[in-house]
Amino acid sequence: MSRAVTRAEALLGAGELEAAEALFRDAVAQDPEDLLAAKGLAQALDRMRRFDEAFDAWETTLRIAPDDVICQYALGDAWQRRGDVERSRKIFERIRDAHPNFYPAYAMTLLSMLYSDKASAVEIKSEQQRWGRFHTPSPESVFDCYKGSAEPERRIRIGFVSSDLHAHSIGFNLLPLYVGLDRAQFSVHSYTQSRLEDSLTAKFRDLSDGWRDILGVNDHDAARVIHDDGIDILVFVAGHFDENRPFIARYRPAPIQISHHDLCTSAMPEMDYLIGDAIGTPRHGIEYHSERVLRMPSFTIHPIPAEAPPPASPPMVESGFVTFGSFNAPQKITPGVVRVWAKILQAIPDARLILKYFDAYDESATRRRMRDLFDDHGIERGRVDLLPASSTRAVHLNAYSRMDIALDPFPFCGATTTFEALIMGVPVIALTGERYAGRSSTATLMATGLSVCVAENEADYIARAVELARAPERLQPLRQALPNMVRNSRVCNMGRYVRNFQRLYRAVWRRWCVHQPGDGSEISHQTGV
Repeated sequence: MSRAVTRAEALLGAGELEAAEALFRDAVAQDPEDLLAAKGLAQALDRMRRFDEAFDAWETTLRIAPDDVICQYALGDAWQRRGDVERSRKIFERIRDAHPNFYPAYAMTLLSMLYSDKASAVEIKSEQQRWGRFHTPSPESVFDCYKGSAEPERRIRIGFVSSDLHAHSIGFNLLPLYVGLDRAQFSVHSYTQSRLEDSLTAKFRDLSDGWRDILGVNDHDAARVIHDDGIDILVFVAGHFDENRPFIARYRPAPIQISHHDLCTSAMPEMDYLIGDAIGTPRHGIEYHSERVLRMPSFTIHPIPAEAPPPASPPMVESGFVTFGSFNAPQKITPGVVRVWAKILQAIPDARLILKYFDAYDESATRRRMRDLFDDHGIERGRVDLLPASSTRAVHLNAYSRMDIALDPFPFCGATTTFEALIMGVPVIALTGERYAGRSSTATLMATGLSVCVAENEADYIARAVELARAPERLQPLRQALPNMVRNSRVCNMGRYVRNFQRLYRAVWRRWCVHQPGDGSEISHQTGV
């Protein structure tokens, strides 16, 4: 490795991205076959969110080293970010099969399948089970006993394992539990895997009875820390997302282990419970769950954003035409979704559509792909507007004032985007999916009193969108009523949400205690109780 590349990698690690980019470029110019310099340049561009350039840089690395797993994975991730989940799925499957010890390929294969409208329930179940089997520890490394006392009414030690204890949709959902749990009954312990820290992180830290940073700590050692802390109930948050650590559960560091805010089953026998609700995880649904499902009135909560401006009048009042919109990730806007949305636009020839997702449409390839999808259905380019990134959340929320009706994607629906639209007075048309990942919007709409916006199939989805678009007299009162409808629903009822979780934690603890000896001695874990 050259001295320049060593210096560039140090700058990259320190977050001095522009300086690192310059050194990596110089190194590549001097030796176009220098793989470390080429990879470093691609990583720097990725971290600066210059995704078009990063994509080209990753393709260059594969020309140098076609079999390099990191380069292959990065290109698959780029295709998924652009919204081409079928192409990314094929890449991740190839990596998974060629490199069976490379965990990220398992995670991203499954995620691609959940975004896809082509993957069957049987295929997804098989992939979930493959994911769940990825890391099987040796029996002697599993913590098979627990030193706490099986007293059903004592103070319970709750542990949360999360990479999202910062300004993130999961962080906003967890905060009410940290604030509201009765500390006479529960202590709260955080095991954080986050590379990001902000003012919300500081709040989580202040509200924690115990705070452990497990970034860079291997799963077994992290499990040992949790076990030694005497955690009674360990909650794994959004295990399939971001940099979360669900495989810590394989070592059984706590007697009760719960999956919360995840998008599907863990498929791990060590995960005892999964938090759901009657809509997201219906009884006798087709979706596979290895855990026992605990159905809450609502498994999620949405704090009202302080930055939310008052709702504006529907834009069609001034424009004279209806504007549909979706602020969901391009990965969720599959060719099947575009086909359905195009039928809505064809039924209302003067309607428009706006799309936005952070800075996704700042990338020319993502814009081009989306425009090509609508071109294939004869939708003129002037009818689809791709919006750039917003500078602040307040600016982002204000962008909802540009749409009359929001269109929810499928089979992977919105969650935060659905809530944001409603709190800004914008009704959302949603299609109830067969999978957990496709039913969140339905749950939110039903809780808010908007069952009229919930469709059973694609034809129904189109009909409901067209009917509402042709009834401008309904949109104005909805614009004014929706924010209060949301605020007064269980979607925003923090007190009720916390009380329900307190009852849930106490109930599963009591249930576990019933199965244990009562002499206060060391007791073995009994799972699935």
